[in-house]
Amino acid sequence: MSQRCVLCDSNEVIPLELNNDRRFFRCHICDLIFVQESSYLSSADEIARYRLHDNSLLNQGYVNMFLEKISLVHEYCPGVNSVLDYGCGPEPVLAELLKRDGFECDIYDPYFFPDLPNRSYDLVISTEVFEHLKDIGADLNIIRSLLSPEGYLAIMTSFHDAVNSFEGWWYSKDPTHICFFSMRTFEWMAKEFGFKIVHNNYKNFIILQIE
Repeated sequence: MSQRCVLCDSNEVIPLELNNDRRFFRCHICDLIFVQESSYLSSADEIARYRLHDNSLLNQGYVNMFLEKISLVHEYCPGVNSVLDYGCGPEPVLAELLKRDGFECDIYDPYFFPDLPNRSYDLVISTEVFEHLKDIGADLNIIRSLLSPEGYLAIMTSFHDAVNSFEGWWYSKDPTHICFFSMRTFEWMAKEFGFKIVHNNYKNFIILQIE
């Protein structure tokens, strides 16, 4: 059975010849680079790695990264009040910072806060999450259903078209990172899922709005 893209389901994928224990493919249609399913970590191993991260309010560099993203939300997402932090991890620092800045914010994480809220939001924000998703299309459909009309989706993940060598890129070496996006990937996603791109830093942060 031929390998199919985990995002667009195309069979127009090519293996990447990399000096890596995992097997990578690149999709000709949506430009996603992804890892073969047999290389995925178990859920227990994933959770153990996530708990090692120094992601807390005491980590000033981590906090500053989020404050920068919140300022972009203010600039490019007018009228936003309600926010869902999608994939918040074990310590939802971003949600706390959003609340301090006057936003109403709920949290969701499939491992740590698995109860998905039953309501709609002006903004769903997902930081350092999409590179971990095993079924991107399913998550996008969930997110789309949670957004209010003309709502926003903000995604932070490092783009693979911003690096010179994928093989040498630290982001590709993290065993929990299984999907890697480019601008062309986001353009494909926007078209297929009914969004338009309203902000893009061409490196690691993009904001989409429902059309």
